[in-house]
Amino acid sequence: MQTKPIMDTRTAVSPTDEQAIRDVVQALVNAWNQSDSEAWSENLVADAHHTVWNGMHIQGRDNITAGHKQIFSTIYKGTRQTVTIRWIRFLRPDVAAVQWDAQLEGRDDLPQVQGRPLAILTKQADGRWLIEIFQNTPILERPMG
Repeated sequence: MQTKPIMDTRTAVSPTDEQAIRDVVQALVNAWNQSDSEAWSENLVADAHHTVWNGMHIQGRDNITAGHKQIFSTIYKGTRQTVTIRWIRFLRPDVAAVQWDAQLEGRDDLPQVQGRPLAILTKQADGRWLIEIFQNTPILERPMG
């Protein structure tokens, strides 16, 4: 996973919290690359909100897991992700937003897919950072004219 400099202008936090958020993003990538829907959802709160690239909204970790299980066995079977974190911003010491660039590869029959996910995470009582909200936005060419 490549990283760019963090733009964090509001709250001083520990390097441990910053790394924990990077680890959550890396865990998503690792789970995707292993087509593991259970692992993909491990870093979500139980009632997480997930808006997929086409605008469909899914609520709840169990529903999100089921959706990933379906796509890992069909349209995205055999794909791999690479990501570059664009920024992490701590809104409060226990709330952070992270955005990254993602590229999907590994299948010649799929068009090149690029996205720019945004996740809102909260620090739990046990110190873990979990995703509350996940928005996946495709990167599309802008029509000229």
